[in-house]
Amino acid sequence: MAKKITLKSGKKATLKEMSVDNFDECMDAVRFEEVDGQSIIKNQFGLSTLWIRNGVERADDKYIKTLSINDRVELQLAIQEYNSLGE
Repeated sequence: MAKKITLKSGKKATLKEMSVDNFDECMDAVRFEEVDGQSIIKNQFGLSTLWIRNGVERADDKYIKTLSINDRVELQLAIQEYNSLGE
């Protein structure tokens, strides 16, 4: 099953259902680093690309390159929410 969404920027995306294994792979890809006593995500852009490639239909390089940083964040959160496993 898929869900069509429109981002705040007007860009469209079709979210797809991810398998439990695929969802877990994306969740496990988060890497934290401590900087000045504060935890930050070390691989933020690679992580958003991983979510988008796995959670959006036809998410090729051409499509991803059209997304702003805000689009990517919004899309990643939408993918996670759509595929939430009750967590």
